[in-house]
Amino acid sequence: MSKRDTLNWSSVFDCLANDERRTVLSFLLDEGGQVSITDVATHLAVDEDDADAVHRARVHLHHIHLPKLSAAGLITWSRDQDTVRETPLAYQLPVGAITTASATAAQDGERQTSD
Repeated sequence: MSKRDTLNWSSVFDCLANDERRTVLSFLLDEGGQVSITDVATHLAVDEDDADAVHRARVHLHHIHLPKLSAAGLITWSRDQDTVRETPLAYQLPVGAITTASATAAQDGERQTSD
């Protein structure tokens, strides 16, 4: 049985359907290694300087996003060490699959400006 047959593609697609989970994946791929949950929450927070916003992002990560990303096989989450890292599967996704809506809008704006 191939790896393609053993993956739960519905879980992968469910993860990619959410902008925040794509942001998490993009951040992990950019960092390229083990990252603290606090660093991910700070990156995900609307205002990195607002402790409450970072806390809310951390709670969402812990209860919603990280369990789904882990179940889909896209990340390895070490609860004991409070860290997360991408898996080889995350590197196999097309770049466009993890592009967030805000990044796409920014790219579209750059294209319109240069035209």
